[in-house]
Amino acid sequence: MGWISASAGAQVGITLPVGNLLKQNLLLMLLPVVIGIVINWLWPNAALSIDKVLSKAAFPALMLLVTIFFIQHYKTIFAHIGTLGVCVTLLILVAIGCAALLSRLLKNSERERRTVIIEVGMQNAAQAIAVASSPLVFNNQEMAIPAILYSLMMNVVLLTYVAIVKKSKK
Repeated sequence: MGWISASAGAQVGITLPVGNLLKQNLLLMLLPVVIGIVINWLWPNAALSIDKVLSKAAFPALMLLVTIFFIQHYKTIFAHIGTLGVCVTLLILVAIGCAALLSRLLKNSERERRTVIIEVGMQNAAQAIAVASSPLVFNNQEMAIPAILYSLMMNVVLLTYVAIVKKSKK
């Protein structure tokens, strides 16, 4: 896998530190899942309490992170919002479109399909910011600018999606 990033990255002057990316993903994604499974297994009532708190804190925490990055880099964001905004919006639409199609092919219920669509949009934003700004991977806040725009546009797209779903239920 490293040879792909090396050959593609060499063309634009970027190499992806695959080993560090894997370490970060294990640390930021697998470790919390394993901890959650253990807590749920050993202390199911505590797991429910933790879930209530974390499920309400996750989205505001992501928005706080996006806001901080936006304030730090607003000049660069506004300078490139035309091109970058269109690109990230298309990326969001393609990602959630693929998620919806795959969910439909797997015959998920309507509720599961909605959840998958929303999660694909939100998880990509957090992961992109983490990859760009992490000291383990790129440690480059400017590289996080497309991820910030993704986060902002993801909210517009997903809130529009939720509004359409709610309207169609009436």
